Amino acid sequence: MFHKIKNWYEGVWVPHENDPNSYVVFIGGNYKRHWTAEIARTLVSFYLKHWQWCWGTVIALVSLYVAVITLK
Repeated sequence: MFHKIKNWYEGVWVPHENDPNSYVVFIGGNYKRHWTAEIARTLVSFYLKHWQWCWGTVIALVSLYVAVITLK
């Protein structure tokens, strides 16, 4: 199961297409990812860049919720 999730997240390696009649060879390629994997990568990247703000906001909202509940 872990292997399937890793393959989904990483994507499929697609090498650059080279013209067989040309002397120029392009080395390398890129990953073709599923659109849901792209969204997951974007969310993970956002969290890793802004985790301080995310946790601060969650703590503030939970504190506000607890304060409202205790005042009722």
